[in-house]
Amino acid sequence: GPARLRPAQPFGPACLLCQIAAMKSFARIACAVAVLASPVSAVVTARSVSSSGTPVERVVNLLKDLKEKLLTDEKVEQEVYDKYACWCEKTTQRKADAISDALEDIRSLGQTILSLKGLIATRASEIAELEATIKANKEAQAEATAIRSKENAEWVSETTELKEAIAALEKAVTVLVEGSKQPALLQASTAKAQIKAIIVALPAKGVKPEQMALLSEFMGSDAGYAPQSMTVQGILKDMYETFTADLESATQAESTSNMNFEKFIAMKTKQLKEDEAEKLKKEGEKAEAEQRLADTQNMYDDTVAQKEADIKFFDETKVACQHKHDEWTTRSSLRDEEIEGMTKALEILTSD
Repeated sequence: GPARLRPAQPFGPACLLCQIAAMKSFARIACAVAVLASPVSAVVTARSVSSSGTPVERVVNLLKDLKEKLLTDEKVEQEVYDKYACWCEKTTQRKADAISDALEDIRSLGQTILSLKGLIATRASEIAELEATIKANKEAQAEATAIRSKENAEWVSETTELKEAIAALEKAVTVLVEGSKQPALLQASTAKAQIKAIIVALPAKGVKPEQMALLSEFMGSDAGYAPQSMTVQGILKDMYETFTADLESATQAESTSNMNFEKFIAMKTKQLKEDEAEKLKKEGEKAEAEQRLADTQNMYDDTVAQKEADIKFFDETKVACQHKHDEWTTRSSLRDEEIEGMTKALEILTSD
């Protein structure tokens, strides 16, 4: 009879080998299609496709080219990223140092500002005290000068009266002495005229009441001349001695007062010059401190502004660098995965 067909043996050794070969062929075709469909392959597809060989070989060459390009790109981008990362590190460190230096400068400048303000306040107080001292000095000199001028005027007036009285007394004594040699009537007339002149010339003070009374009595008496003449001569001599002693005393007192005044003015003048020189020095120091304060305050303000700008730049740079680092990490991870996929694909396509 007709021969029976043997049933297929799907799980036989020969069939199993066929299935494995079929699976590898399918995997190769699938890898080739996936690689050819990849957008990364566009840059090297033309060169790889134009090469000779089977389709799988061409795909393998394409994968090798793509992998090589990815590795080259990774190296180039790594160098670029390393430079950027180095710039980030150096820039942030430089700004951090600048911020630290600025904080130290601000502290130092702040202390200098306080010190200068204290110095200015001290000099202002010292200048005010010197101004008060100088004012008091000038007022004291003006007052002393006014008093001395008044005293001198009084001395001049007093000594003038004394000198006139002394001159009149000298003349009267001479007249009385000479009159004793003339007739009695002429003697009396001449003596009374001279005594009258003396009374007019006598100073307001320095004449005793009893002396003035005797002179007045002599002027109005009609008695003999001789007895009264001797008495009047005694009064006049006594007054003469008194007035000359008063003149000498007044002159001595004036000399002493004037010498004391000159010493006082010399001392005050010297002190005034010293105080004015000291005031000028303090004013110079105050002006210098004020200029230094203005300059230091400007430096302080500029340093604070620069510090704020550095902090802002530091924060912005740190954020930008961190963002770039995150992008690089993601990109590097994706590239590593892509290279790993190509490596596995090459293993599949080149395996027997």
